[in-house]
Amino acid sequence: MLTTEEAERLLGAARDAYTRGDPLLHLHVEVSRLTGAPSSWGSAENDYLQNESVGYFLGEVERLGWRLEHTGYAFVDSGATTSDRLMSTGTGVVNHGGVSGYFTFRRAAST
Repeated sequence: MLTTEEAERLLGAARDAYTRGDPLLHLHVEVSRLTGAPSSWGSAENDYLQNESVGYFLGEVERLGWRLEHTGYAFVDSGATTSDRLMSTGTGVVNHGGVSGYFTFRRAAST
């Protein structure tokens, strides 16, 4: 998830790229996370965490002179937890991972 330290690091990279005159900037930010634990009943207890500050962060990048050109998202699986079901057959599965946002910015036209 986007911490204050990570946001500052990425904004620093955006500033440096702008100062160098780079025409494009590509940033990767984890925008949400799927977590969970096995249930005593053998079902999945998933928890979905969303990063509410991503929009604000993208606005801060644009304030530096970049314009958001393209976005892409991917679920990055980091494993799963399983547990046997108590009252039925089968297994409960809880997937873990994060949704990564890939943001490409183009240098804004000077006015």
